[in-house]
Amino acid sequence: MLTLGTGVGGGIVIDRRLYHGSTGYGGELGHMVIDENGPPCQGHCPNHGCLESLASAAGVRLAAEQIAAERPGGTLAEAITQGGAAEVRVVIDGALSGDADCVDALAIVGRHLGVGIANYVNIFNPDVVVVGGGIMAAGELLLGVAREEAGRRALRPPWREVEVVAAELGNDAGVLGAAALVL
Repeated sequence: MLTLGTGVGGGIVIDRRLYHGSTGYGGELGHMVIDENGPPCQGHCPNHGCLESLASAAGVRLAAEQIAAERPGGTLAEAITQGGAAEVRVVIDGALSGDADCVDALAIVGRHLGVGIANYVNIFNPDVVVVGGGIMAAGELLLGVAREEAGRRALRPPWREVEVVAAELGNDAGVLGAAALVL
């Protein structure tokens, strides 16, 4: 499970048990480097180009800024000029309304997400990869691109068997999962 929001959270379930790792830090799925020359990761992570920096809210902002720089007369350039920054909600709502600049910004994020998913498929050979969190409000505009990218990069045998799906509980999945873990 990946949750896309301010960061990229995640969890690994193996044989119906949540994987914690040897010291309790297992499952830091957002800190997989997918671009060694990418932007610095947020928080206390010393890396550059982590999935977290490219497929979270920060990644949406970076992608929006990239599209705005490439298209100075476009809607994202205008939004950034007026508001000073590309807000994630503006990008998602614009994409859902069919704005080409916003769709293209989400496609960049979707490709980054797809690289991460392909790595997880190659490493863990899961039955399913569930993607949730606030950024999944973009739905198939994000997840469809991620599936395509992962399909180009994942090893064939595990890719044929895995499902990549949106969390059924939407943005509440992480909170409900944490509550279930306590119970």
